[in-house]
Order: sequence, then structure tokens, then C-alpha cells
Amino acid sequence: MKNILFLLILTVFLACKRDEELPLSLLPGRIAMHDQSGNDSELILKDNRHTPHTGIDLLRWSHDGTRLCVNDHTTGDLKYSIVDAETYAPILKLNNQDVAGICWSPDDSEVAYLEGFDSTIVRVNLQTQQKTLVHLPGGYLYASIDWSPDSRKFVMIARDDVYYESSLCTINADGTNFKKLATGAYDNPRWSPDGFTIAFHDPFDIYFINPDGSNQRKVINRAFNPCWSADGSILMFTFVRSLSWTSSEIDIRAREIGGERRERVIYNSNSITDWSPVE
Repeated sequence: MKNILFLLILTVFLACKRDEELPLSLLPGRIAMHDQSGNDSELILKDNRHTPHTGIDLLRWSHDGTRLCVNDHTTGDLKYSIVDAETYAPILKLNNQDVAGICWSPDDSEVAYLEGFDSTIVRVNLQTQQKTLVHLPGGYLYASIDWSPDSRKFVMIARDDVYYESSLCTINADGTNFKKLATGAYDNPRWSPDGFTIAFHDPFDIYFINPDGSNQRKVINRAFNPCWSADGSILMFTFVRSLSWTSSEIDIRAREIGGERRERVIYNSNSITDWSPVE
């Protein structure tokens, strides 16, 4: 009888813990957001300070949070640029016109962007500005690239330009061993900080998969654009509250991946582009 009573009390306690809101103290840094009118903005999480931006699209923060990749509209063309994350002063303009995806190396010494129609990853050393080309298999349109934490691989989306079928793929950073992990209407893959998991989404749900293509599983319903915390314990994402032909209601949320799986609504009527989880 005592054992049964203890289990009942423990079950109620754990249920109550799961209903607690994820503390804001566990969500440092800032997020880049995109509203339904096409405007980009930045949110400082610790004081809920919201700053709209015009003329640039906020894309990817460096891992240390000091620099930011943007799409620069000011010259009339969409071109990637690296700017200072605090002042937005330009650091480097990249001579590309085919906007398909960009990411940082684990040590922030390089960026890599996709020349999607040319089937090429362009690696740029930010100190020397030297470029290294990684050639991808032809017959696909490429998008949404991310760099593995051990710097050895890229993950990306490859869309068949005949049948328009999308695949989640990896390739070694030297251009060898191209591999399809999964096929579906997938996008926005993000490597976990420990390198053991890749998060990605289809049009409606977020999935995890192992880097070898095994153990694909759905983790969050009605959500897209997953972004990891620095320790990999929390995922921030866009949640679809309602969807119709004429309008949709979305918000940005954060959820613990393991443990109590607490959740918090971060901001309404915006989708997340990137999260810099450092102060």
C-alpha cells in the first residue's frame, strides 16, 4: 500500500513539473526572427528587447555570437555579408548571387555557403579570404547547409531538379562520400552540438535522425525551423498554432528535449531564423 501511495505521489509531482514553464534563465542570447509580412528583427532574450531591421535579412550567428551572416539588400542585390553582431558594421562582403544557405565552421574561422544552381559549396577563410570549392553531385538544387561540430561533414537538402524530390544528405568537408540519409519534403537541417543528432523539419513537424541515417523519429508536431541551445538540451522552433488557406497563427517556442520537457512561448506572430544561445 505504501509503495502504491508513493508511486501516486511521484506521478502527480512529475506531472506538475512537466506543466511548469521553461525558465527564461535557461534561454540566453538572442534570436533572429521573421514576421509574416517579410520583415526581420532581433530579440534580446534577457530583457525582451525587440529591434526591427530593414535592408538586411538576419541569417546565422557565429558560434561565439560576435558576428552575423546576413543577406544585404542595400545594393539592390541579395548578397551574403558578414557583419559585427553588435553594431552591424560590415566585415566582409561575399561575391555570390545565388542565395541558397550559409553556415559557420565550428571554430568560426570559415563560412560555407551553397551555390545551389552550380552544385558547389564555397568555403571562405575569413582571415585570408581564400576560397575552397567542394563540388556536389549534379542533378540537384541544393539548400539549407550546416557544418558538423567536428568540422568533418556538411548536411544539406538536395532537391531533384527533375522529380522535385527532396533528400536530407551529408558529404565530407573535402567533397567525398556524398550520402542520402532520408527522402521527403525536408528542410533546414541543424546538427546538434554533440554531433550525434541532426534536427530538420518537413512542412509540419520536426524530426531527429542519426548522422548515419538511422533512427529517424518525429519529436515535435506542427513545428519547423529547429535551433539548438549550446549544450543541446533545448530546442527553439516555430510552432504553428493554426493553419488555413488564408492565414496562419504562429509563435516561437523553446522546449527541453529531455528531462521534464518544459516549454515556453517566446514571441508571437514570428518565425525563428536563428538562435545565438550565448551572452
